Amino acid sequence: MKNSKQTPSLAQNRIDYIVYHNTDDVAKLLFEYGFEAPEEPKHLAEAIKELARKKGRKVIKELIQLHPDKDAILKLSQPKEDNFCGACSNDSYNTESNFCKACGHSNYSGTGDEDSFLNQFESYSDKDLERYYQTIVKRSNAQADDKNLAQEVQMVWNEVRIRKEAKKKEEEPKPQPHKTFSVTKDELLLFGVVFIAGALVGHGLKFNFSNVK
Repeated sequence: MKNSKQTPSLAQNRIDYIVYHNTDDVAKLLFEYGFEAPEEPKHLAEAIKELARKKGRKVIKELIQLHPDKDAILKLSQPKEDNFCGACSNDSYNTESNFCKACGHSNYSGTGDEDSFLNQFESYSDKDLERYYQTIVKRSNAQADDKNLAQEVQMVWNEVRIRKEAKKKEEEPKPQPHKTFSVTKDELLLFGVVFIAGALVGHGLKFNFSNVK
C-alpha cells in the first residue's frame, strides 16, 4: 500500500489527514494491533478511528507520531533558545535589547557592567539565585564558545558562594564573653562581717581551751 498522492474531500479531520498522507505506516500500526488493514484509505481511516475508540489515547499518541508534518510542527512549536530567559523561564527575552519583557532580567553583555549586572540579583532569594545559576551552567555547557556566558557563570557562582559563606557565619554560635570576677560593695561588707565573726569565734575557742588547763 502506497501513500496517497491525492487527498480526497473526506480527509477533513486530523486522523483522516494522517491516514491519507501516510497510509503505509497507518496500515502497519493497525496490523500491529492484530487487525487486517483495508486497501482503501477511506476504510483504513474508519478502521483506525474504531481502534482509537477502543484503545483510547495510546493509539492517538501513536498516530500523532505518524503525522506527515510532525517535524515541521515540532520545529515551529519549540521555543527559540535565544528568547529563553533563565531568570523567569519564559520565552520573553529580547536578544537585541538584552532585556526580558516578563521579569526585566538582563544577561551579562561583557562590556564591563559587572556591578549593574549583579545588582539585579539583590531581590533574588538564595533559592532563586541557585536555580538561575544551574540554568546558565547548562546553557554554558551547551555553548562552550560563548565567553560572555562563561564569565556570567563565574560571576553568579561568586555571588552564590558569598551568600553561602555569609549564611554560614550567621549560623555559627557566637563565642560567649569571659566573665570577670568582680565584688560588689554589699559583697565586700558581707565578707568583712564573716571574717570578723570567724575571728571572734576562734578567739573564744582559744580562751576556753586555756581555762581547761
